[in-house]
Amino acid sequence: MDTIIYFLLTIAFFILLIIGILLAKQDGWIDVSNVLLLVIIALLYDNGILALGKFIGEGDLLKALNEIRYWLHALITPLLVLFAWHTIVNTKIKWASKKGIQWLVIFLTLFFIIFELYSLVPSFSLEPTWKNGVLSYTKNEEDIPVMIIGVSIILLITSILVWWKQRWPWYFIGILSMGLVPILNYLLQINAPHNIAEFLLIVALLATKAYQQKRLIQEKSRLS
Repeated sequence: MDTIIYFLLTIAFFILLIIGILLAKQDGWIDVSNVLLLVIIALLYDNGILALGKFIGEGDLLKALNEIRYWLHALITPLLVLFAWHTIVNTKIKWASKKGIQWLVIFLTLFFIIFELYSLVPSFSLEPTWKNGVLSYTKNEEDIPVMIIGVSIILLITSILVWWKQRWPWYFIGILSMGLVPILNYLLQINAPHNIAEFLLIVALLATKAYQQKRLIQEKSRLS
């Protein structure tokens, strides 16, 4: 069951990647919100390796492929801080564009990356794990997800600001989907609810990007 879910999620993230590329081409590649493309690529890879794990089989190849999953998680996920900041810049909240806030955003992004790498390297020993027919390599001891908690709080706060300023609740609803993980895990008895919630979150973030791009285009057309 889980293998099928991971295959479906891999296909779904590929579709989201295409949509994200089309949005980037429309708005221009030099745009902070395009970091979302890197996040989608990382999640596409993550679900793809989980889906293919048992077909690749235990060994150095699968272990190396799973190590990349962890490195991508540490290096790419904190970039969502930049995306979150950019969403409130698009709401025209004045303080969001101040230099001090920009440096704070850069600091937080780098802090989460460095913290995740620092906690990852010393304990980076992966062992083969079978769960619901899915073969992967995982760490024996799971650390407290400080980076995930920090990024989630930032996304939550900015989603509330976007809802308040632009009457767009879907960003906020996408963040809340992460809270469905324990419920889905209990009801469906699968190990993929976190990945499903990540997909729902990315859909919400991509929809927010498209919505804000549309608003900016409409504002420019009115001014001209």
